[in-house]
Amino acid sequence: MLKQRLLTAAVLIPLVVLAILKLPTIALMALLAVIVMLTAWEWLQIVGFQSVFAKVLAMVVWLIIAAFQSSLFFPIEPGLIAGGVLWLALTLLVVLCAHKPLPKLGQQLFASRWFGLVMAWLVLAVFFYSAVWLHGRHGGEWLLLHVLVLVWLADTGGYFAGKRWGKRKLATHISPNKTWEGVAGALVLVSLWSFAAWQFGLNDGISLLHWWLLAVMTALFSIAGDLFESLFKRAHAIKDSGQLLPGHGGLWDRLDSLLAAVPVFAAMLVLLGL
Repeated sequence: MLKQRLLTAAVLIPLVVLAILKLPTIALMALLAVIVMLTAWEWLQIVGFQSVFAKVLAMVVWLIIAAFQSSLFFPIEPGLIAGGVLWLALTLLVVLCAHKPLPKLGQQLFASRWFGLVMAWLVLAVFFYSAVWLHGRHGGEWLLLHVLVLVWLADTGGYFAGKRWGKRKLATHISPNKTWEGVAGALVLVSLWSFAAWQFGLNDGISLLHWWLLAVMTALFSIAGDLFESLFKRAHAIKDSGQLLPGHGGLWDRLDSLLAAVPVFAAMLVLLGL
């Protein structure tokens, strides 16, 4: 399994990096739209939309709403802040349910396919707009790549530190294998990367302290994104969101941390006035 995961990552990571650095924002937007739609397909399948017609209809409605929002709705900055608030609320939910089951009302909500439909739209929409906004800034392709590297390193540090030293459980009910030692390992790698990125000039004029805090907060929310997906999958008694990526499961399984990290990073940049 590990060999298959590494092989898939070795193929995908260079392609992702090239796409972010070389594609114009409009082309990256089209690519992200495809990725978001494929992830939405998995999400709808999980929550009980089995009919191809129903899933296609839901995506068409999403695209119409997205087009309406992008052309007629409020300025992008309030939307980005709203994305950060959404993940603050979802993180609070993860914290409350870390060591105990969802309350009865929560179980009913998570079991509802209409709640799943709304959550999928909200989470994927704020990710899409945040990623496009980041990439479209001056030097934004490097900022977006910085967030991806940050999340990859957080996942790597969390995995190996947790495997080597993990004892204290982070969220026994949601993801029993995750530990606080894994969180510490993630933050160590993220901190080292943030200092290196600041030295390389990727900081967009932010002081070293603020840049480091931004990286740490983004990493913590990325862990919350991973746990939120695990909470959702546990409510529907499944292990992987799909089988699209050998050794990794589905797209949602690979994007879970990024779905939180990118909107939170973008929202904090807006709050910092950048």
